[in-house]
Amino acid sequence: MELRAHDEVGAIAGPTGLLPRYQDLRLLFKQDLGRDYSVEAYREQFAVRVPESLAKIDRLFKIYSERVLDTPPRVFELLNQQRQRLEEARSTYGDRIPPDALQ
Repeated sequence: MELRAHDEVGAIAGPTGLLPRYQDLRLLFKQDLGRDYSVEAYREQFAVRVPESLAKIDRLFKIYSERVLDTPPRVFELLNQQRQRLEEARSTYGDRIPPDALQ
């Protein structure tokens, strides 16, 4: 995150936010931990899990609409936008989207 904040590495735009790039993490693992980082581990750890993400949005909608009565409408707009992006990504890639598919 620090490297991205200083524009030293890029990111992949996912349906719910930015994801780190494999080549950047691979280099960090090697430099800072002295370890290899496999593409398989990366794909597993940073896959977009569409059903789980949609369920989370549903939970947040319920919490904010039933318990936080002064929630700004913008919160619901953003959640709906995320839901739409997730559903569009699902129609293209399926329920589990490896980050490198989004590049």
